[in-house]
Amino acid sequence: MTSTPVRRRPAPVVAAGPRRAARARAERAARRSRRLVRLGSALLVLVPLAAVAWVLLASSWLAVDRVVVTGLGRVSDAEVLAAADVAPGTPLARVDTGDVAAAVRELAPVASVEVERSWPGTLRVEVHERVVAAGVARDGQVELVDADGVGFATEPGLPPGVVRLEVEDAGPGDPTTRAALAVCGALPDDLRGRVLAVSADAPDRVVLRLDRDQRVVWGAPGQTATKAAAALALLRTPGGVVDVSTPGLVVRR
Repeated sequence: MTSTPVRRRPAPVVAAGPRRAARARAERAARRSRRLVRLGSALLVLVPLAAVAWVLLASSWLAVDRVVVTGLGRVSDAEVLAAADVAPGTPLARVDTGDVAAAVRELAPVASVEVERSWPGTLRVEVHERVVAAGVARDGQVELVDADGVGFATEPGLPPGVVRLEVEDAGPGDPTTRAALAVCGALPDDLRGRVLAVSADAPDRVVLRLDRDQRVVWGAPGQTATKAAAALALLRTPGGVVDVSTPGLVVRR
């Protein structure tokens, strides 16, 4: 029995051009899909960030509703608020705390300032005022100065307990001023409480004028404990002037 061979049809031949075109279309579709996925992922991150940024920087939800000022003595609350110049309703995140601190420090009695945000809507300003170290007579009034010689307030007369500073050119840049204030600020309480005035015509020629019409020639700043002990011992004996400028050679006259 003879079998008849089966003829198979040849596979259809697809031209190279259409194959490449189909592959290119598939690749473009895949790239579009990947871009859409990346865009969606980016939006998932950016949209919440944008919402948070809007709440912090533009909305009224976290805006300044009060400014709390502490540490005041000579400066008034109104003066600090005017210097800070933070309008109610300003987004708290947009307040430049450094600028606020710098503006408040321009007030003469202010030595330093700390400014911080307290969420959701409070700005806190802590003021540290200058401490009176002495008073300088100027034009019939008394200018109060701190330990650096910075003037920050004026009084009609010398307040009780404030030492009078007597130097030729009182000011923070004057070495004689700084020396006299350094001596006075370092004195122990039992001697400091008796000082009425501190004078100097040079940084190494400081003199303390005390009650009971007594004086202590101190000399240059330094060696405070030794000089103070010698001065207190000799001030108990008769005489108006004690010279402790050279601690190894103390003189009473």
